[in-house]
Amino acid sequence: MRITIKDVARRAGVGVGTVSRVINRSGPVKPETKARVEATIRELNYMPNEIARSMVRGTTRTVAVVIPDMGMSVLMGMVQGLNEVAYERGYTVIALDSKGEADRERRMVRVAREKRVDGLVLFGTPGTTGVLRQIRKWGLPVVVLDRLLTSSLEDVQVPQVAIDHIGGARLAMDLLLRYSRRPVHVAGPMNASSALYRLQVFGDMLAEHDIPFDQRFIEQGEFTYEGGYRATLALLERVPDLDGVFAANDFMALGVLRALAESGRRVPDDVRVVGFDDIFMAALSNPPLTTIHHPTTEIGRLAMNILLDVMERGQASSDVTLVPARLVRRQSC
Repeated sequence: MRITIKDVARRAGVGVGTVSRVINRSGPVKPETKARVEATIRELNYMPNEIARSMVRGTTRTVAVVIPDMGMSVLMGMVQGLNEVAYERGYTVIALDSKGEADRERRMVRVAREKRVDGLVLFGTPGTTGVLRQIRKWGLPVVVLDRLLTSSLEDVQVPQVAIDHIGGARLAMDLLLRYSRRPVHVAGPMNASSALYRLQVFGDMLAEHDIPFDQRFIEQGEFTYEGGYRATLALLERVPDLDGVFAANDFMALGVLRALAESGRRVPDDVRVVGFDDIFMAALSNPPLTTIHHPTTEIGRLAMNILLDVMERGQASSDVTLVPARLVRRQSC
């Protein structure tokens, strides 16, 4: 026989409203009463009827996160922060993988709407602007996380949360240029605005230090170990006297270190290397990697709090919130 909320209330000796407040965390309940209700729920193995609850509330208390790459530790750090806040505030997060493909992202967003989620978190990609316009037509609250969009969002009022990509890249290049007069850049994929910002800063700071810009100083690759390795081999062919490398992320920087070691270059004696993100492996590389700390969990927590405030209070916003970057000095520079 299905156990109902009335059965729980009767066994615990409280009203149905009290049980509801405990389950939904929707109001004050004395600690001893809360403990008694929770113990009764466990004893009776009571499972709330989520469909019925959603119909009554007009909300599923669910947020969808559309992720372009489930394998990237930086993105998963942000998802951890999103999950933490969602749990604290009584929401559930479902993750959908777009694999960085615009068509797949649109499909995942439609799936999220069909699941009647209350809000969305998107990682900004070049194709996201069109998706956002559709989401706003639906009236679904949304936050764009981390990668700021390069396209105009004047007609799509959405909040965005990101690390200060430009400030972080400037910290990296400022340190590198204290020691290097022949720096090169291992750039990320040009469909990621984070890579575009880091490339922009590389060129800007060469000019500020009166170093003539040469397209040979830049090699693009994927945000991967192999991408960094192959890009560095190409750069060594073109610029054999390079003495500094700014890598667009730490996975690439680890590939840079391998390529330099195989070519007989010593780090940091012959070549200085700086990465970006401060992933776990950065401190374990040989030598340990100087990099820019990316506060991923903090960014995820901030984004979820902004989204839930919009959902619960209707506080629509188009603000861009930048979280400061921090230089982490280790032995590679």
